[in-house]
Amino acid sequence: MYTFRFASYLLALGLSCAVLPARGQASGAAPAGAAALARAQPDIPTLTPRQADNLAALVQVWGMLKYFHPAVAAGQRDWDAELVRQLPPLLACRSVAERSRLLSAWITSLGPVPACLTCAAPPDKPVRLSTDLGWARNKKRFSAPLRQQLAFIEANRYQGPAYYVTARGSTTVFPHEEAYADQACPAQALRLLALGRYWNMLQYYYPYSYLLEADWATVLPDLLPRFAAASTPLAYRHAALALFARVHDGHARFYPPDPLLEAERGTYQVAADLQFLDNEAVVVRVRQDGLVPASPLAPGDILTSFDGRPVADIVQQRLPETGGSNRAAQLHTIAQNLLYCATPQVEAQVVRAGQPLRLAVPAVKVGSVPAAQPAPADSMYRFLTPEVGYIDMARITRAKVPAIMRAFARTKGIVVDQRNYPGEFVATLLPAYLLARPAAYARAVERDPTYPGRFLWQAPDTVRPAGPAPYPGRVVVLVNEVSRSQAEFTAMALQATPHCTLLGSQTAGADGNATFITLPGDLKTLMTGIGIYYPDNRETQRVGLVPDVPVRPTVTGLRQGRDELRERAVELITQAPGR
Repeated sequence: MYTFRFASYLLALGLSCAVLPARGQASGAAPAGAAALARAQPDIPTLTPRQADNLAALVQVWGMLKYFHPAVAAGQRDWDAELVRQLPPLLACRSVAERSRLLSAWITSLGPVPACLTCAAPPDKPVRLSTDLGWARNKKRFSAPLRQQLAFIEANRYQGPAYYVTARGSTTVFPHEEAYADQACPAQALRLLALGRYWNMLQYYYPYSYLLEADWATVLPDLLPRFAAASTPLAYRHAALALFARVHDGHARFYPPDPLLEAERGTYQVAADLQFLDNEAVVVRVRQDGLVPASPLAPGDILTSFDGRPVADIVQQRLPETGGSNRAAQLHTIAQNLLYCATPQVEAQVVRAGQPLRLAVPAVKVGSVPAAQPAPADSMYRFLTPEVGYIDMARITRAKVPAIMRAFARTKGIVVDQRNYPGEFVATLLPAYLLARPAAYARAVERDPTYPGRFLWQAPDTVRPAGPAPYPGRVVVLVNEVSRSQAEFTAMALQATPHCTLLGSQTAGADGNATFITLPGDLKTLMTGIGIYYPDNRETQRVGLVPDVPVRPTVTGLRQGRDELRERAVELITQAPGR
């Protein structure tokens, strides 16, 4: 195994393992930006464990300085360039003492940190979370002088307008992160920057950081070698997927979807939907509308192999790069992406009524037909029986809610289908028609702008009645692993009403506003930006919403064309005592 010797390389250039000048220091020419510096640095063929540990230490210190140090947090330094500039000397360090001296000198070069007169004051709201800065006190990794510097910076952190992070309403925003959009696969140093940027954003601005890996710091030495070696656009994107998956959050994914990854999965798609039931991929819907070729697949088929690969193998390969707050959410994402292929016909093996079948299944060019079958005109709401109304939340609009509630005013109950993402935000509007008095339904946790990594409890969110006479019937809300984020938030608000029952299975467990993140190479991703809990502080993240009545589809029901969740909801309503 060949390893590049950075110390020899630096000596050949007349440099040593010492701090390089920071932006803003006197020099003979204008400082180079991160992209130019990265292009000038040679790639490291293989990171040794010591080099990976050195880089992890650099990333941790760099991130803390980015959000805490007055000169950096105020935007007075090109901080991307600073990370790239410090890579060669850090990689050359041969001991913790040498590394600590370099990092300490670098911090000193940034200028003095004035005493903060307000930093010790307690916050005005209860603290839910303070990020763990135990790494900065680790005697085995940092010298005493360096630990003292970091502790002083934490205690006297920047209190002015932050350059790298702000808020839009309650949503965290990272406004000044360079995309380096001209590079589908950035230079190695920028790929390492991508990991460092993302790791620190999660470290300080993720409200569920206590749910991250048992030791979030281990992600750095684990993935730094992979990012260093990701020398093609696809390899870089797969390294990013592996990073996102370590967060275990349904928001942590490429958004919008990455074109290169979409092309890799296949340019053709089988026009059917899958759902994992008892860890088996089951066909739940086959599109038959004249816009796609007739398919031999049928609802209830258990897919065992696709395009020559066992489904179990596909799942095991994809799980480590599939984001999701829980396994049900991960399997849903895999199901969404499984039926893609490279040709207009693909072989699928299924089990139907206990019999194995080998099928030649037609596929359509991706994007050649609408993503879903055209919906009937009455699909937003309708009567399932004379006594039971039905609302499809995927199609709901705020303007229609009053008419919906008038139409269902004399029904015995309403089925609210939230196995989707809401068409519009009605979390505080629809439940208002079901309440006689205000009801708390959620409690948020938001970042403390005075202390990176600290999150504060907010007052509970409340739904207020729309009028003096609430709808008196029963409301059954259908949920499953597709119910994510705003869908979960809406279901929580409905749960706060007096006659609501949650029916179905575990939801995606990714509640709260999404924050956008840009990484080098113009990779776009998300993270959950605020924490959402029940009013009594119970968790929703990862665990999702737990149904009052657990119901899952069955293979038999799918083969018969039944919606068993909806059927059970109608039973609950019609069998309830009369109004």
